Amino acid sequence: MVINSVVSEGLAERIDELVHGMCQPLTVLQCRLALGSLSGEPEAMRSAIGEALKECSRLNETVWAMRKVLKSAEGQE
Repeated sequence: MVINSVVSEGLAERIDELVHGMCQPLTVLQCRLALGSLSGEPEAMRSAIGEALKECSRLNETVWAMRKVLKSAEGQE
């Protein structure tokens, strides 16, 4: 994809923001799953899985936003 420098700078900034936004849910996801794996209690594991699924949804929203930004940038070439 070839994008002029002005669009490219704006695109890079937006993607940087979105990638930064993925860091927190990824950390939470990792921690929830780690805590769930440490416990042998079924309820604790179910809770960890439930919370991890919420974080996966947050990540999916960010990925879709990134795709939308990229698609928009492709239209500006």
